[in-house]
Amino acid sequence: MDALPAALARAVIGFLSGPDRTALRACRAPRCVRYFVKEHPRQEWCKPSCGNRARVARHHERHRTP
Repeated sequence: MDALPAALARAVIGFLSGPDRTALRACRAPRCVRYFVKEHPRQEWCKPSCGNRARVARHHERHRTP
């Protein structure tokens, strides 16, 4: 039972001390708390639905009546 948390902790330590740590990003979508590994220079969100939510929020902000 204790092997899984230990293996997970080793994997996290290995990732955070490895070369991929610089690609770790927080998702920029509203109300999203996820992190992801940036695989493309233009990637800003953890998944497509977060990108849709961010675009809808921007649209509503631009077209909001004061």
